[in-house]
Amino acid sequence: MKTVLLEKLRASIAEWARMHNIETTVIEAKFSGLGAGVHLLVVARRGFENWRWAERELFRFISNQFNGTGDFVITRLETMTEAEYEKFEGVEAPY
Repeated sequence: MKTVLLEKLRASIAEWARMHNIETTVIEAKFSGLGAGVHLLVVARRGFENWRWAERELFRFISNQFNGTGDFVITRLETMTEAEYEKFEGVEAPY
């Protein structure tokens, strides 16, 4: 069931990206390990360069798509360009 939910989230994000002419390269959805928390990452080759509110708009879209089913809670949502992703991909988080 968890795998199906993650696939639905990825498909929903891909649909949102198509609607906004965003060329995605990475769409990652995974459970955080704490309860029903989900981490989402969307990386785009084109489309996020000058869009300050992408996370907010995507969050609203996903919330509307799943209509508060309670199956998950978005605990982390990030959108970034390929350049940002490449810059931070190899950086480990400090402890």
